[in-house]
Amino acid sequence: MDFFEIIFETIMEFLQTGHPAVIHFPIIGILMGFTAGVTALAIRIVANILNIRPRITILTYDMFMRYVERFEFASLILVILGIFGYGIAGITGFFSAGGVEPAINNTLLEFKVRLSMIAILILFIPVFLKIYVGVVYRKHLFTTDSYIPGIMYLIPLVIAAPLTAIVAGAGGVYVYGHSILQTFGLGWILPVP
Repeated sequence: MDFFEIIFETIMEFLQTGHPAVIHFPIIGILMGFTAGVTALAIRIVANILNIRPRITILTYDMFMRYVERFEFASLILVILGIFGYGIAGITGFFSAGGVEPAINNTLLEFKVRLSMIAILILFIPVFLKIYVGVVYRKHLFTTDSYIPGIMYLIPLVIAAPLTAIVAGAGGVYVYGHSILQTFGLGWILPVP
């Protein structure tokens, strides 16, 4: 076997058996992106509170704003990685199921595909909002004069995180016959396989 055949076979093996290894990337990307966004908003609120009291000179407003910008950037990168993770998990999921047709002919897998597509579309909202505010207003979302852009950034993440948990739960039911959603009494969310 030559080098390119080995590479091709390795890639095909990963696509067929790699789904369990990559399904955690969208979950982590979304949850950590949300956490970094909430941290940026919290630091911004603290900075505004401390800015009201000029006697506190050790912790400067500018220093806090730099941290807000860093957490905002980290959140954006993590959300983008979550979107890519969804794509890779979807591709490997189709290969694991034996192709697109078997995946969409199974009630549970069709449910996973539809919910994943909805979650991905929702995840594009904060990315586009960040780009829009950055290009049009030349500001960071969490350092504008209002808290509204930062909150509008976080709302889609609050929606996408539970959708991702439901997608993961449906995968657990498909593979193992049960999921943690059923353990917590949320099995009614999932379609009957």
